[in-house]
Amino acid sequence: MNSPRKTVIRPESIGKLNKSLVLKQIRLHGPISRAEIARKTGLSKPSVSRSINILLRENLILREGTPEVHEKIGRKPEMLRFNNRAAFFISIDIGGTKITFGIGDLSGEILKEYQIENPHSWDEIVKLIFIETKKLLKSTKISYGDLKGVAVAAQGVVKIDEGTVTSAPNIMGPREYPLRDKLKEYLQTVPLWIENDVNLSAMGEFWRMQEKYKNIVYISIGTVIGGAIIINGKLFRGKNYYAGEIGWFIPDRGYLFKELGEFGCLERLATGPALVEKTRRIIQKGYYKDDFLISNNSITPRKIFNAYKKGSVVAKQVVKEWIENLGITICNISSLLNPELVILEGGLTRSGDFFLKDLRRIVQWGCQVPPEIKISTLQHRAPLYGGLKLCIDNFLKEI
Repeated sequence: MNSPRKTVIRPESIGKLNKSLVLKQIRLHGPISRAEIARKTGLSKPSVSRSINILLRENLILREGTPEVHEKIGRKPEMLRFNNRAAFFISIDIGGTKITFGIGDLSGEILKEYQIENPHSWDEIVKLIFIETKKLLKSTKISYGDLKGVAVAAQGVVKIDEGTVTSAPNIMGPREYPLRDKLKEYLQTVPLWIENDVNLSAMGEFWRMQEKYKNIVYISIGTVIGGAIIINGKLFRGKNYYAGEIGWFIPDRGYLFKELGEFGCLERLATGPALVEKTRRIIQKGYYKDDFLISNNSITPRKIFNAYKKGSVVAKQVVKEWIENLGITICNISSLLNPELVILEGGLTRSGDFFLKDLRRIVQWGCQVPPEIKISTLQHRAPLYGGLKLCIDNFLKEI
């Protein structure tokens, strides 16, 4: 009978583990002394000193001032802190009409942010990202060598292992576009991650809330509708990366086997364009000849919501159905996943929380354990923060 193989732990592996433990303590508790690090990690003082010397050489930590000498208590211990400027990252959100660029450091704060028009062509977007990355580094006086990662939030289904994007609405190009490979031709050695925009938004919200909640469903409602799921603090993507595609929800059997378009049933009912289309249909039928929405030449979701608040009969009908469809969706999601929190984000949530009372009433009625429902506090910045988190986590994992 063969004896079980023994696991050999190499000295370099122990050194990396020690370094990781020491760096974590300095990140979380710095400024901190060597003695305190040894106490918190259980490592010997020589092991702590070896790790600190390596981290100082790599510029990942800094000495906090100069130790002072006191007559009565002797030399004050050297304090160490994490160097937030040891690495920089660019986070990019390819939105429906705009592309947003942000650059941040290891603190997770966005140092500079701006938007440009989306050219709606994959090849043009790739060229634009390369050009704007160079501009962003130049304007912030950050060297290319200090750029340690780029994260891109993309609409559609992102196969993260392959770096491809499928079914991205409103962008011309192949149905499955090799975004990571195309960007690599320009960015070359810089680490690059491609992720679904709603997934990154959920990660950003989760991170900025200091991980108060562990189970979250994030719903983005604008020109398109999408969702993301966080279970026990981790993104759930599903077998083919389609988890969270709530645009395909069917809220009523009356929609079975009907032509629903390329992006699903709920997409046809609950997005901004869907509300505008429904409002126009009602007006064209001429049921409400005195409604002030009739005289509105250009109907938008914001105008519909404003009309709702002012008592428009047409807007009340459209918004009531929208709230009901959204409420049914959240009830079904909650019954399946039992999340602590549902976060709503997107253009249709930026006209205020006037709809939350009615939405919560439906969810309270339809769920055994209703989740909290909140509107995003980060809104369009959520995917930028999610991209920063993705870059920082991967950077720290490597070191």
